[in-house]
Amino acid sequence: CNPCAAAKACNPCNPCAASACNPCNPCAASACNPCNPCGASGEAVELTAEELKALYGCLAPKLAKTYKGGEHWATARWSKWKVFGKHAYVSATHGGRYVQNLSNKLGASTYGKYDEIKAMPIGSTIAKPSFTVGKNGAASMGPLFIMEKMTKGWNPETADWRYAMVMPGGSTFGVTKGVGSAKLGFCHECHAGAEDNDYMLFLPEEFRN
Repeated sequence: CNPCAAAKACNPCNPCAASACNPCNPCAASACNPCNPCGASGEAVELTAEELKALYGCLAPKLAKTYKGGEHWATARWSKWKVFGKHAYVSATHGGRYVQNLSNKLGASTYGKYDEIKAMPIGSTIAKPSFTVGKNGAASMGPLFIMEKMTKGWNPETADWRYAMVMPGGSTFGVTKGVGSAKLGFCHECHAGAEDNDYMLFLPEEFRN
């Protein structure tokens, strides 16, 4: 079973499929790693900063291509945005995958203030492409994670943040108030701990540009 391929009887790319380990809660601690909807299994391979820079440079064009067609406008634009990480880093809240942080022009200057942020400008959009590296050294593309600050009152339940998750190949796992919206409840649940910074969770200081 290929978790990133279209599948009928076996569709592990769908973390909200019926499962004994409750994969609908990807931020809960679990032996079966439910925060891993598509292929991030086992511990991440440790790579040097230079190796990560080179690997992301190789994968970036492929990631930009594979997410196109997802039901969020950012899938066609994120790759040209400002990059905030020195290199990709392992994110526990994104399934233990390697991720990179990017922001569109509207949000870039504010996002770069990190812990001093009180409110992100309307229209600010953050994208986090992801990938994994297997024990054999082979890299695999993961989902694209997006969060966009909408107009005041758009959705009080998420403090007006619109979340989206797009799988490799361009299929949309979910978009807040859109297709698969109910499956993205975990996004804001995770970000709720950063209410003082407008629900923004930042990359670790040692990885910031």
